[in-house]
Amino acid sequence: MATYRGQDGVFQAIDPVGGTLASVANLKSWSIEENIDAIESTVMGATSKSYKAGIKGWTASCELLYDLSDPAQADLIVGATVDIKIWPNTTGQAESFAGSGIVTSTSQSGAIGDLVGSSVTVQGTGALTTVA
Repeated sequence: MATYRGQDGVFQAIDPVGGTLASVANLKSWSIEENIDAIESTVMGATSKSYKAGIKGWTASCELLYDLSDPAQADLIVGATVDIKIWPNTTGQAESFAGSGIVTSTSQSGAIGDLVGSSVTVQGTGALTTVA
């Protein structure tokens, strides 16, 4: 089983209309969450609940140092539809996660003695492709 260092991850994004994937500059962290709806299928007379697998979904997020001079970071605005690709290691490795989604939230924050940061969340629309 391969293991990776968190410091080597890459988060790429693109506005899918006429662009190419570009690495988001100043990446501090990334995360991706997959989920599935649990549909209750319990019937009368049952003594325990039962469930069926429903529809899958996913959400990706990243933490950055704020820099709108970076074109990839500038494309990550609320409401934008973007294609993303995340490598847990480097772009030279096969392992990756990819999909299309809508930027549902961004936030920026700063404090004395710290650099201004930015957080971006992308809600997946469609399947998440995982390459192992």
